[in-house]
Amino acid sequence: MIPKEYQKKLDELQLNLLAWLRAFEHEQEELEFNAVRESQQRLENAAGNLFAVQMVEFAKLIPPDACADLHLAFTTAVNYCQEANEAYLNGRGSTFSNSFLQSRTFLGKGLERLYKIRMELPILEEFWFTATAFPNKDKLDPLFPRSEQPVGIIRKPARKEHARYSLYVPEIYDHDQSWPLIVALHGGYGSGEDYLWAWLRLAKSSGYIVLSPKSLDVTWSVLDPPVDATSIEACIEEVCQEYKVDQQRIFLTGLSDGGTFSYLAAFCYPELFAGVAPIAGELSQVADGMLRKKMAIDVPFYVIHGVHDHIFHIKSVRSTCGLLEHLGYNLKFDELADWGHAYPYKINAERVLPWFESLTGK
Repeated sequence: MIPKEYQKKLDELQLNLLAWLRAFEHEQEELEFNAVRESQQRLENAAGNLFAVQMVEFAKLIPPDACADLHLAFTTAVNYCQEANEAYLNGRGSTFSNSFLQSRTFLGKGLERLYKIRMELPILEEFWFTATAFPNKDKLDPLFPRSEQPVGIIRKPARKEHARYSLYVPEIYDHDQSWPLIVALHGGYGSGEDYLWAWLRLAKSSGYIVLSPKSLDVTWSVLDPPVDATSIEACIEEVCQEYKVDQQRIFLTGLSDGGTFSYLAAFCYPELFAGVAPIAGELSQVADGMLRKKMAIDVPFYVIHGVHDHIFHIKSVRSTCGLLEHLGYNLKFDELADWGHAYPYKINAERVLPWFESLTGK
């Protein structure tokens, strides 16, 4: 029997952590680099005394024997969230980008540890699902998955053929049916370990496998596309060997440098992808020869870009989309008047995934 006082403290911490996780996600999606201080102030207000008081008091508690492992795992996870919070709040001026990336690294470590103990943290459960899927949580996330193949979050090491990659396989995976696959490419200086979180909630709620590979260098090989494209193709092949992937429903998307490289990977392997959604990326001039050959001319593209993007200017993206349309590419272009260059949680949910689902395949 768990003492009431311990359970009360655990529940209070979960509630406030849930609110902070949502606030942090919101700030990283709506971030404007000319209004960083305002974003930091909002996040600081959302955290309140979560880390400075509540977490300190909870960590001092002596857990009942039955909760000792949970206590350690939970406090470790929350400590990583605290480090993410501090990294984000401490970023200033030209160094903020580095602080932002550091905060994402700490957040990913915290989320992964929380995910492992999610069954023991019922108040946090709703964070892992979309609102419409949450009522079916017990079906979507069974206590004992039936699959013989590994499910959930999986980390694969680098091999001669490919870079390391992160994988999410729905806990309801059944090898008797085919599953759609989303390949999600991280931004510059990012990683698959981090970018997987931009898709996990949707994939878990909608039944998608997500593959998020790491670039071979600090970012994708934009100047020599076959280098990373070959690695991505090898990752996909390896996943398809272990899991039953619907070959007609393999989709590609990416953010920032990953959005840029999603064009190039599709040009290198057009037969692989049923649809490609570059987000906040810019088509490289390296692609000129590929465009002249009309590579991937039959692949649908959905380009999403913010008017306030401070890294890849909207004028350049408009020009690119005009060229693609002139060449006869199957193109949809959404220009977001109130968005800049940030994480695309809502964009994935409200635009990219519905578009993927509207495609019938190749």
